[in-house]
Amino acid sequence: MQETTPLVLTVLVLGYALVSKQVARQYAAPALFFVLIGMALGPFGLHLLEAGPRTEGYTVLAQLALTVILFNQAARLNMDRVRWHGLATLRLLLIGIPLTVALGALTAAVLLPVLPWWEAVCVAAIVAPTEVALIEALLEDHRIPERVRHALSIESGFYDGFALAILLVALGLASERTEPGDDHWAWFIFSTEVLSLLAGAAVGLAGGVIVSWSRRHDWMTDTWAQLATLALAFICFQIGEHIEASGFVAAFTGGLAFAFVSRRRIDDELPTQVSDAAAQLLELMVFAMFGAFAVIDGWSRADWRIVLFAVLALFAVRIAAVLISLVGTGLPTASRLFIGWFGPRGIGTVVLGLLVVDRGDIEHADVIGTIVVVTVTLSLVLHSATVAPGIRRLASARVSVPSP
Repeated sequence: MQETTPLVLTVLVLGYALVSKQVARQYAAPALFFVLIGMALGPFGLHLLEAGPRTEGYTVLAQLALTVILFNQAARLNMDRVRWHGLATLRLLLIGIPLTVALGALTAAVLLPVLPWWEAVCVAAIVAPTEVALIEALLEDHRIPERVRHALSIESGFYDGFALAILLVALGLASERTEPGDDHWAWFIFSTEVLSLLAGAAVGLAGGVIVSWSRRHDWMTDTWAQLATLALAFICFQIGEHIEASGFVAAFTGGLAFAFVSRRRIDDELPTQVSDAAAQLLELMVFAMFGAFAVIDGWSRADWRIVLFAVLALFAVRIAAVLISLVGTGLPTASRLFIGWFGPRGIGTVVLGLLVVDRGDIEHADVIGTIVVVTVTLSLVLHSATVAPGIRRLASARVSVPSP
């Protein structure tokens, strides 16, 4: 990134911090504000944000953000809570996520016939991950049933890991089509799935043991415990990349392994304020750069097919997958529709799209990049605009027809 860009991004973060509580009260995604400001300050506006000739700085920033988010999400996941809250959450994970990708791939194949099948699967996996934390107030509003908030939170936490695993397989198979007879794709799939899992698990387990031992012996403060988790996230990523696997898969697996060890060795849960703040800081900077360099250019290249696919992927595909997966769970229709509607797309979709463009040797990377831009911006606008009325409608439905 150019010399002025870090200063501009820092000032943006300070400015948002001053009004962050007011933004949360409006149920608006902070990422939307950073996208809009990025558009105003980027090369299509005031030229205060620059990313260099090949945008390496932007890619690195996005990778750091997703690494921390994946590790934090995995470290917070508690399978005991998933089992406790019953069938709805499990069905969202085991049926809803694969069904969303499958329906999304079919939709892409029909609307975008230029894409070969495995590239259509790549697109579906990229646009599938939800990030309900983009609208943090959604998870704190007690007008929403606790069962619904929990299901949204757990599903969002798992989505990046599931979608990443599917994407890497599809990316290897899509790349193979451009190099017939080359077995490199088979090694690519093996390394990104198996080696990444082993590397992440090893770092997470070792890190969990060390951090737990230090905490039990009162050698580590709460602040440094959180900084240690950030360090472990980056170590997972770096080792995964060093062995030519996937640093993102390693980070997610490392977070799961770390949580498994730490919960059994420490009586109290580790605080997460520092690590969560770091993740959000990196994410908002990414969205500022996304607004500056991707949004206007991406929309200028989008045609009606891409826009229609984005709308269907965001709403029709997700709602259908959620409604099907939650059949027989006892959730009221209003709650199921609410879960289906509110699946904001965020940093996961952005970085998975970058992954395809940077690492995938596929034919239509430019089309996939345009789809990412259209999908994420539509999601930020429409989900931010409909959260408040959606919550009011759900609350009124609960009053008129109490859930069992």
